[in-house]
Amino acid sequence: MNASPPLLHVLLVEADAKETEVYSDLIREITKSKMDVMSSLEGNQDWITKSNYNLIILDVSLMDTDGLALLERIKRSHPSTSVILISDKVTVEQAVTAIRMGAEDYLKKPFNLESFMLAVKRGMDKKVVFGGNTGATGYLHLVNSCQLISASLEQNKIFKIVQWYFSQELASQHSAIYTLENRGARRLSEKSPDRAMEEVLDISVLASHPFSDMVKNKELHRFIDRSQMTPGLFVFHFKCSGPHPYFFVCLSPQKPDHMESFENCLRLLNRQIEVTGSNIEHYLGVEQLAYVDDATGLYNTRYLNYVLDREIGQYQASQKSFAVLFIDADKFKGVNDTHGHLVGTKLLHELGEHLKRHVRESDTVFRYGGDEFVAVLSPCDLATAKNVAERFRQSIQDHVFLQSEGLNIRFTVSIGVAVFPDHAQNKKEVIEMADRAMYKAKKLSRNSVTVAEVSATEPPAAPPSPAADSPNPGLSKPKSLPSEKIKKS
Repeated sequence: MNASPPLLHVLLVEADAKETEVYSDLIREITKSKMDVMSSLEGNQDWITKSNYNLIILDVSLMDTDGLALLERIKRSHPSTSVILISDKVTVEQAVTAIRMGAEDYLKKPFNLESFMLAVKRGMDKKVVFGGNTGATGYLHLVNSCQLISASLEQNKIFKIVQWYFSQELASQHSAIYTLENRGARRLSEKSPDRAMEEVLDISVLASHPFSDMVKNKELHRFIDRSQMTPGLFVFHFKCSGPHPYFFVCLSPQKPDHMESFENCLRLLNRQIEVTGSNIEHYLGVEQLAYVDDATGLYNTRYLNYVLDREIGQYQASQKSFAVLFIDADKFKGVNDTHGHLVGTKLLHELGEHLKRHVRESDTVFRYGGDEFVAVLSPCDLATAKNVAERFRQSIQDHVFLQSEGLNIRFTVSIGVAVFPDHAQNKKEVIEMADRAMYKAKKLSRNSVTVAEVSATEPPAAPPSPAADSPNPGLSKPKSLPSEKIKKS
């Protein structure tokens, strides 16, 4: 006698009533299901990650947050939950990333209904295989962690995935990532809200000091028994990007019942981290070539294009403004004529370093072309932008350049200030408004700061999405941002 198909608990998020009906009917053709239907997702989506659905179908075009970010949260909270993403604006890159992160599929509307049914069947099969099977669920944690790691190009994100994986496997709620440098062990992970347990962890690490021995002996992991003064520890030794080793450490771990199986999983996890770390290093090397100006070491206009898209996206999510400063060296042609272009290039490099020293870590400085620079300050309001611009202007006026070359060169800069969305509605306009303000400063007196004018007839409108401005944000260079612009000072 054939067993009846399992009951599938499904969440379907779709605004179109007709499409919702079609999807629901297709799912019910495949298996019995309990269906929750919503027309939109607004505000905080934490409740999704706390709900134990077998299958979630999301139209990500309805969301006010990143669909891939929500996918990651779902997979980390419930690895056995199947997720199908649908959208009318999906790219191949997004689809590949989603599948690597564990989605059953990422379908672009209009899509083949057979493809949708196949994705649902894969989700149903996952429930059959992993539902209630503790051993298989543990393996799914590993697979899901490796999928998330492989899709990441950010080391801090990998660290969080490693912490999540061991919190599932060892039932430990208190952990941190450390690295071993010449000066000794150093904590890398973010501060925990539980300061007391954080101190206990640091004291335990200091008391047992296992890192050097683990590196010397090439130990992948170590369980450290509790003492009279400190709780038990688990340490996982791994390599990611960069030259230094890393260590995951957690308090009071629950030792696995089957150590051989656990150690096999650790080797697989370690190998995935190593491969992804190598990919990160390769990516950063390529990014360095693509996004960095040779003469100054600053980012170039290609990266400026990406950053502006990113900042506009962050504004849409947080409503926090950002500022663009357009900086032009006054009478720089005279420096080249007097000292030669080699000295001029060295001077631009020192100017770039000078600008970087006067901004926050969240701000970015670019060489726009020739003797022009751009600084993006984020987050930043108009008053702060004016203060930073004035600090730039004054510090450059007071600085003596190229003293290490036996020269004593002084010059000034003219700076234009524009704030998004106060002065502009998109990335092209915010650059143009800052550029116009800079030209006005040069025309009036040079060595001054001028703020862009706000239109009296057309107040700033809500900004368009980054995709409307650039079909491939971060890769294409807008025509309005030439990599080199030659003009007389």
